[in-house]
Amino acid sequence: MRSQFKVEADYIRGGAGKLFALHYAPPNITDKSECIVVAASFAEEMNRCRYMSTMFAQQISQFDFGFLSVDAYGTGDSEGDYKDSSWNQSCQDLQTAISYAGTLGYQKVSILGVRLGALQAMQAAGTTECLQRLIFWQPVINGQAALTQFLRIRIAASMQRGEQQETIQELENLINNGRHINVSGYDVGPDLFKGIKAAKFDSFINSLAVPVGWFTVIASSDRKTPKGDMMMIEKLRQHDIRVDHQEIIGPPFWLAHERTLVPELVEATVRYVTHPY
Repeated sequence: MRSQFKVEADYIRGGAGKLFALHYAPPNITDKSECIVVAASFAEEMNRCRYMSTMFAQQISQFDFGFLSVDAYGTGDSEGDYKDSSWNQSCQDLQTAISYAGTLGYQKVSILGVRLGALQAMQAAGTTECLQRLIFWQPVINGQAALTQFLRIRIAASMQRGEQQETIQELENLINNGRHINVSGYDVGPDLFKGIKAAKFDSFINSLAVPVGWFTVIASSDRKTPKGDMMMIEKLRQHDIRVDHQEIIGPPFWLAHERTLVPELVEATVRYVTHPY
């Protein structure tokens, strides 16, 4: 039976500053209530994915689940500037969000990891006692790959402006020497860069002990989940982790400049959460 939800906004104390929290709350929070905490993506992908997260929040909250989004330090409506953000601080802010869910009355938590947020979800899983499951939307399983793609955006923009062509190695050298670089309006500093570069699923497999719902968006029925993702899914299963993997046909909403939605992904995720097995 579907129920009405309410939306509550607040600022909570984080390790580096105040964090903006948006809570989709069911009518009553009991000892059986579960809150889904989102681990957002990175830079412009974070903004492009907000519409999808909102759509999911609105739907899952009708089934008496809570949904909590907390902007990491330096992002969204939280305090700080993006240039001052770091991977470790973002991971700490996710833990702050999980703890905040507990203060709201939830005794069960799941984490929705969107793109790069899936790496943060994996890292948090080993220290979250009340964790029920992880949910991945188009997860990035290796931070280095995400950074390479990110730096290519800057290189392409420089070429379009007719500027001297840079290489990925040159950009990495700048960051490693303590410089910030700007990509699509985002200043990326050494702490954030090095943290993302070092993050990978393999580092957290042994500490994972909850089921995983893994959702891959593909452009058409003749496309398949990337080979590296399938190998990681199999590796998780070999570690006795239950992985429910679904392919959803739709556009790459995390890349689209215009607002792009994949309702089928939201519907499939709601079905997984409300009827998991």
